[in-house]
Amino acid sequence: MDRADVGRILLVKLTSLGDVIHGTAAIGPLHRAFPQAEITWAVDERFADVPRHHPGVTRVIEGKRLRAAPLHELRELSSTTATLRREGVDLAIDIQGTVRSAAWTYASGAPVKAGRGRFRPGWRRTLMPDLGRHAVQVIAEIMGGLGIPAPDPQPELHWPASADEAVSKFLAEHGVGGPFAVFNPFSRWPTKEWPIIRFQDLARRFHRDLAAPIIVTGGPAEASRAAAFAMAADPAEVIAAAGILDLPGLFCLLSRARLVVSVDSGPMHAAAAVGTPVVALFGPTLAERTGPWGRGHVVLQAERPDSQHAYRRPGSGALMGRLGLDAVYEAAARAWLESPG
Repeated sequence: MDRADVGRILLVKLTSLGDVIHGTAAIGPLHRAFPQAEITWAVDERFADVPRHHPGVTRVIEGKRLRAAPLHELRELSSTTATLRREGVDLAIDIQGTVRSAAWTYASGAPVKAGRGRFRPGWRRTLMPDLGRHAVQVIAEIMGGLGIPAPDPQPELHWPASADEAVSKFLAEHGVGGPFAVFNPFSRWPTKEWPIIRFQDLARRFHRDLAAPIIVTGGPAEASRAAAFAMAADPAEVIAAAGILDLPGLFCLLSRARLVVSVDSGPMHAAAAVGTPVVALFGPTLAERTGPWGRGHVVLQAERPDSQHAYRRPGSGALMGRLGLDAVYEAAARAWLESPG
């Protein structure tokens, strides 16, 4: 299609947090290919703050996942995209490749629809990327398959000044005036979590040897677990932030940390996207596909699983239990001492 005819683009990447963060790597290539175009991003309401503050995104449309019958969800989708259809979309790109994201792409009414997936009736182009590659490289491959060069894909996170103010206030209230580490022990999938007692032992040892304040992060659902973690580890020097800072505040906090120690999770990907060194603890997932993107990160994995989706199987959390405390401590201490932050 004539690039001069593309004035409005819909980018569809709905879930999850890490995937949406990876999806931001598509924004730069899209703007270079279509410099005059406005980009609208369709995303699950839980993760809308990822694209909302990106300077390359003009509008964010928040989707609400309904647990009712699919017909009800389609009605909700039609209502949500009514304005989009009225104003017109020239190009809709699905970079997720699910039935739900395809429904968003169809509902946009765009004359040109393309993206990830198998055959989609009425689409200009579909492709199945190499899923053996890292998720960020998959985004680049989707862009390249549509004729949009993405030679150096880089996820980007942005946040408003209010997030900086909230984080500054949070750190001041807890007496953190110098370098600090962030520990993220939680995942939506329990099989990805390192034994919590071992993580608490790591916090005690890390602070004792390196005199480093530690901030424990997580989502609102982990607020009580983060508070219990801090209390059990060292209430004086381990601070719980889960449920206190919102998503932009989390991104800002991670950007100020000297080091992040995390299981495979959205916050791990956020830390990598803002350029903070990460020590990532892996078990039932493949680090080459979902490890922290970029240079300067360390991945620890005692045993490689047979599949990226091994974490869905009961008992796969045993792979996390094979990571020893000494190995994690040594990697984290070395990363702390070598970090320029």
